[in-house]
Amino acid sequence: MNSLAAELDDLGGADITGALQELPVRSFVIDADGVVRWQNDASRKALGDWTGRKWFEVVSDNQTDEVEAFVLRMLCSGDPAEVTFDVREPDGGTARREISAAPLREGGAVVGLFGVSVPVPGHGAAVVPAGGSPLTERQLEVLMMLAEGKSTHQIADELVLSKTTVRNHIAHVLANLGVHTRVQAVIAASRAGLIRLPPPEEP
Repeated sequence: MNSLAAELDDLGGADITGALQELPVRSFVIDADGVVRWQNDASRKALGDWTGRKWFEVVSDNQTDEVEAFVLRMLCSGDPAEVTFDVREPDGGTARREISAAPLREGGAVVGLFGVSVPVPGHGAAVVPAGGSPLTERQLEVLMMLAEGKSTHQIADELVLSKTTVRNHIAHVLANLGVHTRVQAVIAASRAGLIRLPPPEEP
């Protein structure tokens, strides 16, 4: 298979930058420090000009650490990844967005990330109240499915997510609840009143 550069050259030097700029999906480039270096028109229209600002500022307050960890993990691993965050919207609320990102390399080093952001199907804008649940709505949804005994594969199928994204959600659930296993997470969330477990079946 020919490389993208060769294919574009064969098309008369087609402008991929211009195509990305006009893409209706929010797209962005951040550097190794997590600073926004470029946004396409869709991203600027939705969020305003974030050039020169830290990317983690665009998410809800309780997820900034997760975003920084996500960026650091990608920079270190050099692997593409998917994650879901509650992104700030111009009206002051937040909206669930699925982020897909891939590393940008110079030589053998990862120098930044290119990403696209799309809405999560079936989830509109939602504000996470201050002092409320330490988990996002999606994380609570994943946690409830864990409480039902569902596997990563089953959760991914039901929520139409990749298994990598589901694993990221589970990792965030464990971290936010301060536990180390899925069973501990279910117990801790039940005790905290975050989820309600079904009564045990009678013999």
